[in-house]
Amino acid sequence: MNLPNAISLGRLIVLTPLFVLVLLVGENPFGALVVLVVLGITDWADGFIARRFDQVTDFGKKLDPVADRVSQFVVCATLVFAGLVPLWMAIVLLVSDLLLGVVVMVRQPGIVRVRWIGRVRTVLLMVGFPLTLLVASFAPASETLTVAALVVVGAGVVLHALANLQYVAALARTPRGAQEV
Repeated sequence: MNLPNAISLGRLIVLTPLFVLVLLVGENPFGALVVLVVLGITDWADGFIARRFDQVTDFGKKLDPVADRVSQFVVCATLVFAGLVPLWMAIVLLVSDLLLGVVVMVRQPGIVRVRWIGRVRTVLLMVGFPLTLLVASFAPASETLTVAALVVVGAGVVLHALANLQYVAALARTPRGAQEV
């Protein structure tokens, strides 16, 4: 196991559960924000290290998106349980990821390329989730800031579903087992 894959696994099995514990058990939105920032840094770091030091592996190409999707859903679901975001957001993330996952298993593609809508979605979620925790930490009574954070997260969630539908459509048009979609 190389360093980038170890970082992805650490994000999945250490940092994601730590986020849940800090926010739900510790009831500490600022602490959860710190863990979330570390999650984001490790997401960037594993890809950077893999590319920069020529440590890209097929396992890593599959592990990284799984770690991303699981951590995104767990973060959103945890925010739902903490009362910071509405339930529909977690449901949309889960259902769209399950749909994509089933199609990927059936079609057995190689690597699915990220499209622009997926990149925008990621940016919105990576800004919206921390923004939600910042508001909960420093201005929980501010309706304006709360709504602004929810709009950013909501836009990210909607784009998440649209991106997954775009991936599903691309997979449906691609021969089974194609190397890159």
